[in-house]
Amino acid sequence: MLPNVGLLDGRHRLQGFSCGKPPLDSWLQNFAGSNQQRGFTRTFVVYDDDRVIGYYGFAPTVIEPNILPRKIRTGRPPDPIPCLLIGQLAVDSRYKGQGIGSALVKDAFLRCVAGADIVGGRAIVVRAIDEEAERFWQDWGFIPSRDDASILIRSQEDIRAWLSGRDG
Repeated sequence: MLPNVGLLDGRHRLQGFSCGKPPLDSWLQNFAGSNQQRGFTRTFVVYDDDRVIGYYGFAPTVIEPNILPRKIRTGRPPDPIPCLLIGQLAVDSRYKGQGIGSALVKDAFLRCVAGADIVGGRAIVVRAIDEEAERFWQDWGFIPSRDDASILIRSQEDIRAWLSGRDG
C-alpha cells in the first residue's frame, strides 16, 4: 500500500519533479492545481515529506460508441458513453522501480470503481502520451480504441473482476 497518497493541495511541493517526459512534468507543475481548482480534474499524488514523487489525474469523460470494442459497447449504450479517465500518470525518475507506478494504477482503479458506483461509467479510458505509455497500459489489460491507438479502454467490469482477484 502506498504511504502518503492523497489529493493534491497547497502543501505539496512540485518543483524538481522529473519523470523523463517533459509534458508530464509540465502538466503537474503548471496545470494540475488550476485544473483541480476549476473542477476539471482531480490529481492524486504520492509524496514524501510533502515532495510529490508520483501522481495521476482523474476525471469524468465520454467516448463515442463507434470507437469502443463491442465487448464494452454491449446493449443500447447512450451516445456518448460515460466513462472515467485516468489522465496523466507519472513517477519521478528517482523513484522508479519501487512499485509506485503500479500502486498508483491500483489506487486509480479503486477510485474509478468507487466513482462509477456513484455516477456511472462503463469503462476506464486512458490517453497514452507515446508508444511506451501505450504498452504500459496494454500490460494493464487496456485495449486500443478502434480509431486511435493512443486512446485505450478497459471495462469497469474487467477492473472489478481484477480487483476482486477473479482476473489474473
